[in-house]
Amino acid sequence: MAVRTEHDALELVHQRGVITEVPARGTTSLVEAVAGGPVSGSWRAHAKGRLMYRLGRILRASADVLAVRLVEGKVAFVDARLWPAVYRMVMEPTRRRRSLEGLSPQARALLSAVERDRRVLLDKEGAWTKARETLEERLLVHVSEAENEEGRFGVVLRSWRDWVSPTVEHAARTLTYDQAIARLRDPCGGAPAGLGAWVF
Repeated sequence: MAVRTEHDALELVHQRGVITEVPARGTTSLVEAVAGGPVSGSWRAHAKGRLMYRLGRILRASADVLAVRLVEGKVAFVDARLWPAVYRMVMEPTRRRRSLEGLSPQARALLSAVERDRRVLLDKEGAWTKARETLEERLLVHVSEAENEEGRFGVVLRSWRDWVSPTVEHAARTLTYDQAIARLRDPCGGAPAGLGAWVF
């Protein structure tokens, strides 16, 4: 489907279950859906680059979409029906233990702060950027954007326990880890190419 509006973008996420922001093997991407086909070179330089960017921001801010680095380490937009599977996957103890291996002291300190305080607000770029990106890539925290008092966008890190609703948590408890992965595999373009390196 051609994506031109916010409604189109939300409908695409709902239909597919998962779309990536930028192209990835086996999945539909927002960039290609807006462009109407493959994009060569930087999507930001594309004639519809501003629309791609704006719709990406809208999806990130939508209460009906979860933005998470689920596919090949790229941001994926996930429909609400798959949130229980995502939550079951990110909270799997074995997966989390492996994701903690090799974390820098700064990343460990940031994770501890998020787990303790439930949410931490950071500047988009700063001393904590690398640590934040590591935690996001390893699916150890939920990351979203928020506008601060000066009108600049910052990054909000939340523990997954702070993010989850009772309904999603209850549905996640009915799934085994393997069932959660099975539910995500097709919408994410299959494994191992689809699901990212921090999904075991």
